[in-house]
Amino acid sequence: MWFKNLLIYRISDGKIDPTQVNDALGKLALQDCPQMEMQSVGWVQPKEGADQFVHVCDRHLLFALGIEKKLLPNTVVSQYAKERIATMEQHQGHKAGKRQVRNIREAVLIELMPRAFVHRQAIYAWIDVAEGLLVVDAANLKKAEELVDLLLKTVAGVRLVPITTNISPATAMTRWLSGDDPPAIFTIDRDCELQGVDDEKSIIRYTHHVLNRDDTVRHITAGKRVIRLALTWAGRISFVLHDNFQIKRIEPLDIIKESSDATDSDELFDSDFALMTGELSRFLPDLLHALGGENRSGI
Repeated sequence: MWFKNLLIYRISDGKIDPTQVNDALGKLALQDCPQMEMQSVGWVQPKEGADQFVHVCDRHLLFALGIEKKLLPNTVVSQYAKERIATMEQHQGHKAGKRQVRNIREAVLIELMPRAFVHRQAIYAWIDVAEGLLVVDAANLKKAEELVDLLLKTVAGVRLVPITTNISPATAMTRWLSGDDPPAIFTIDRDCELQGVDDEKSIIRYTHHVLNRDDTVRHITAGKRVIRLALTWAGRISFVLHDNFQIKRIEPLDIIKESSDATDSDELFDSDFALMTGELSRFLPDLLHALGGENRSGI
């Protein structure tokens, strides 16, 4: 139960009570996708086999958004529609009009919908009640916003704003690769992406490559800035920092993995969640400090 990606929000208003949140989420639980709909969204239990919609560990709450989608490839719809259109054109003796084509595609889609495969996925989120933080495990900003939007509709009185920093990640990362060292608790790894600031937005990528300061300084001097950089925190967690303060590819290192000796699946889930929240609760303040602290001017 380790998050692979972090999108972080400040809870700027509203009280987070675990029992109330659990009850509220239960009222909007994920339902099976209706026959004539392509998607269903609702809350699911974050821990398999549990009946609670909020998993509580000390001051930390874990919950999950469930998304059920029907998988109906556009190529399949097009194939069936093409056959129907060809038959209709043969009968009427001329090409089908735009409205006729649209109507046939819609009819085919409705007909095939009950035969579509159904795929379920869950997006996990964690609330640090004491720190007033919501952390979403999503690599895609749109997915995170989907969870946040439903959470705001589900839990009354809560207000969320994305966290921003006083020094932009792009500025800090560019400085770290052009002469300034990052704070001692962070080390620079071997993945990096630089982007031009001109209209062409040219890209230079380093993958599993030792970053030579002379090379990176040359690119930065030529007008590029760092938009993605792989780092390690305290020798315990490796991650990739992006210029929009998204944190991706989180990987707990061996020193953390070896500290958990749980074997039972329930114990392992609880242990991993406690371990993850404990580590990330120390990691995030260090990262914010490295970026000049949190910018609370908009809160």
